Amino acid sequence: MPLPMEEVRRTETRRLEKLPEGLDSLVHRAHGAWKSRRRFQRELWESAGRIETAAEALRTLHELELRDLLRACRAKVRRRGRDWISIFEEVLPAVVETAHREIGLRPYRVQIMGALGIAHGRLVEMATGEGKTLTISLAAVPLGWLGLPCHVITANDYLAERDANELAPLYRACGLRAGHISAPMSQEDRRSNYLAGVVYTTSKELVADFLRDRLALGPLTDPGRRTVARFLKLPQGTQPLVQRGLYSAIVDEADNQMIDEAVTPLIISREQENADLLHASRLADRLAASLLVGEDYELNVQFKEVKLLELAHGKVAAWCREHGEGVFSHPAWMETLVTQALHARHFFLRDKQYVVVDGQVIIVDEFTGRLMPGRTWRLGLHQAVQAKEGVSVTNPAESLARLSFQRFFRLFRLLSGITGTGAEASNEFWRMYELPLVVIPPHRPCVRAEWREEFFVTAAEKWKAIVAEIERLHAQGQPILVGTRSVAASEHLGHLLTARGFTFSILNAVRHKEEAAIVSLAGEPNSITIATNMAGRGTDIRLGHGVAGHGGLHVILTELHESGRIDRQLRGRAGRQGDPGSTHTFASFEDELVERFLPPPVQRLVLAVLRRHPPGSRKVAAWALHLAQKRAQKQAYVQRRMVAAQDQQLAENLIAGENVDQV
Repeated sequence: MPLPMEEVRRTETRRLEKLPEGLDSLVHRAHGAWKSRRRFQRELWESAGRIETAAEALRTLHELELRDLLRACRAKVRRRGRDWISIFEEVLPAVVETAHREIGLRPYRVQIMGALGIAHGRLVEMATGEGKTLTISLAAVPLGWLGLPCHVITANDYLAERDANELAPLYRACGLRAGHISAPMSQEDRRSNYLAGVVYTTSKELVADFLRDRLALGPLTDPGRRTVARFLKLPQGTQPLVQRGLYSAIVDEADNQMIDEAVTPLIISREQENADLLHASRLADRLAASLLVGEDYELNVQFKEVKLLELAHGKVAAWCREHGEGVFSHPAWMETLVTQALHARHFFLRDKQYVVVDGQVIIVDEFTGRLMPGRTWRLGLHQAVQAKEGVSVTNPAESLARLSFQRFFRLFRLLSGITGTGAEASNEFWRMYELPLVVIPPHRPCVRAEWREEFFVTAAEKWKAIVAEIERLHAQGQPILVGTRSVAASEHLGHLLTARGFTFSILNAVRHKEEAAIVSLAGEPNSITIATNMAGRGTDIRLGHGVAGHGGLHVILTELHESGRIDRQLRGRAGRQGDPGSTHTFASFEDELVERFLPPPVQRLVLAVLRRHPPGSRKVAAWALHLAQKRAQKQAYVQRRMVAAQDQQLAENLIAGENVDQV
């Protein structure tokens, strides 16, 4: 039986405060700017220098003496409890020396600096290739010593398992066990791994287990109620909890997980049989196929909206009178399904938002390019996509519990993050999570060359120029990494290169196996690697023999992304740790970013300028594309604020005597 305090901690979370608005928001933002001042960076640099010196002095310690020192450090941290940060600088040298002996990596001063930033609950920005994985472990060890749940949240299951296994010797020498959680695990295996001192997992698995535990407890989520129920010998359920609670979290690739994907709610659901809906979804797809854009309905490309016009209302009503059955004989119901079918046809495209594998529609993460098996779209949209593709239409899901990642991250008492691109979203990190930014300088100066952006009127012209550049650099022996936005784009480039006789590797949602192995070889001489978005993120690309003399890794961006941070992450794959490297961005005015976010009058103006090629036309094109990107970023930010407001409103509406912050 767990001790009383352990039982409390299993479901105890941080009480959430309302996000500041109005004048309070201005004051709050100023406070964040003050906490992110450069003076703190200088203080961390000085502290890291002292720790590095102290760690050097431990090189001569015998193995047994180091183990005794680690045990003493662990005891000090335990005694300090939640005030452990006050002795972090004192215990870190022993961890640094242990890392060198156990896994053969001597932490650089900047990595120690990053660990200090994590320990102080900050958003740490470290350039790609600077060793974030080791940096995280230096901070995770003292957090594990506390005896409270410590989670390292990674981008995918592979990284969670890889990091836990590779760092296991370090944790083991420090008296800790490293666990990891992945999608295929049984409940018993999950329970065992959550008992580890440091747990590596993904946000999806962590939130799913969090919600399942609360569903199992029901009204007994509150520890006080469980105590009373135990005292009165009332039934408390038979299903044991999987997690041992939330206390601290270190979020790797924080910009992607806490900003880009934060508005996506994780929903626990169960299948709900609805034969009428399945039949109606197929019929709605046929009806939608007969409608004409501009005549029966209008499209808002920027906001991905469909509006039925009067003529369409009449056609749907006539169809219902002739073919309608049951509830779907009512035009209002059928109009909803037809609208979803039109959404599926125009805004959910195969090899972009999803792929079809073995007769199943599988969603593709638009930020990472990875498959998300098991996830479905809500409100009949998934059924509409299945009907469009002509595959088996599955039953809709009934929601049992849901929670946005944005709200979930705020439940941790100690939260920190690390990323290669945090500066662009520093204000949002502070507003939402109260994480001040600290920028860690690179271990060696970056010498990456960023070539001038190239802009084209049509996509065909753009792809022709990209292939020509690949051909030229490949002949020089330079390795090339090409980043694309979608599966379709990567496959299209693959066909173009095949026609020219090139050998290459493609990494996308369809060809996702051996992801890390493919990306790790992207720095070998003469290699050509095509990857969707951030595929391979978290895997180090090392330059092969002689590559540095040929200019290092060359990264090609085939179009601008809706978030400038993703562009910077892609560029950051070249020129790691002072290596030579270069990047080149290509874009056309047929790209999705332009189509969705650049106003049509501006599009026409810029295209007219580009076709005439007057002096300064390139600057006009650059201005237009970056304007579209800024509009996209603003829209995404507004959406995240709306989700935060909805979360807050839901919490306030559901209070009714319950502590909603428990969920």
